[in-house]
Amino acid sequence: MRHTSPILAVLATAAILRLATGGAKAVAEEPFMGAYVHLPAIAAPSVDEETGRRAIVENMKRFKASGLNTVIPFVTTTSGEAYYDSRLIPKKPYSWDPLAACVAETRRNGLKIYPTMCVLACGGDRPAGILREHPEWALRDSKGQPLGFISSGHPEARKWVVSVLQEIASKYRPDGILLDYCRYPSTSAALDPVSQARFDEAHPPARFPRASKAYREALLAYKRQCLTELVGQIRQGLREVNPNLRLVAYMWGAHELPGTRDWATWVKNGYLDQLNLTGYAFPKQYGDQYLAVLEKRIRDVTDVLKKIQRPVELTICVGINTSHGRISSAKDIRDYLQIAKRCGVQGAVFFTWTYLQPYLDEVKKSGYLQEFVSGLPPAGELR
Repeated sequence: MRHTSPILAVLATAAILRLATGGAKAVAEEPFMGAYVHLPAIAAPSVDEETGRRAIVENMKRFKASGLNTVIPFVTTTSGEAYYDSRLIPKKPYSWDPLAACVAETRRNGLKIYPTMCVLACGGDRPAGILREHPEWALRDSKGQPLGFISSGHPEARKWVVSVLQEIASKYRPDGILLDYCRYPSTSAALDPVSQARFDEAHPPARFPRASKAYREALLAYKRQCLTELVGQIRQGLREVNPNLRLVAYMWGAHELPGTRDWATWVKNGYLDQLNLTGYAFPKQYGDQYLAVLEKRIRDVTDVLKKIQRPVELTICVGINTSHGRISSAKDIRDYLQIAKRCGVQGAVFFTWTYLQPYLDEVKKSGYLQEFVSGLPPAGELR
């Protein structure tokens, strides 16, 4: 006899209730519960293909048993490498295709898969990956030297970014794609020469003196516009491949909006289906007030979204072990999830699957995921 896990039973019940109460247009959907997956952490490039594939098989079985339903594998890196069989990205550390294996196992286990691309990060302080072939696409530092970050304003760079995402969408037919590092490294990073020339032409020194506040504000708005245009082109390019593909963007909070990442406009324009908000808030950063900081961050975002007349799913990214801090016990996971649920989010993502493993048995035994998904609002419905 097969037994349904308590978590999956709750997910199924929630889906039925949404279908029953949502009217004819409702779609039965379980809450989005995922985890980022670093493929080298479960199947290192140094191991042979058979060993690597076996590790992926085992991990996807455990993923299914965990109660999570969406695998989010990083398929490009911040150093410009590809963890899949790409025709467009020059450096690939694997001699085989771990993403293809991951897709096959998610399908076999009834899981969803959302590959995530580090969209514009490509080397950090120095150009790497495609930027070694096209340094003219790079943002610049204060001395005018190329950075390892692709400029969202360069027309050819945009085409390349869209083509990579189209390659992933057409080759692997995922359920969705998540955009990470779809931003500037800082508001002070300088544009590539082509984008800068276009801005300067539209903002003559007579009206915008180079050291003036007007110039700085106009340049900031232009950077914001460039990134928004890129996201719009990504959305259109992916629709050409698969109109039903869902698009997600990782983001940091409402404080980004007056800067260079205007995710609110991306939502208004219909570019995104989901926002994945960072839940990174640790005592290391904020002392005893870290949970209050997290709650304010989520409520600031939901306040923005309530003013937008277009539904979007909001999920929280729970950081298990990050450069900002790490949790100390499984109970920390419950604390983050309870706050997120109280603030009206519709799902959760963990960073990362590997880091979650030491806490997973206790999380399952204590029912923290079951408690979180029970009674979550439908996607796009904010409380």
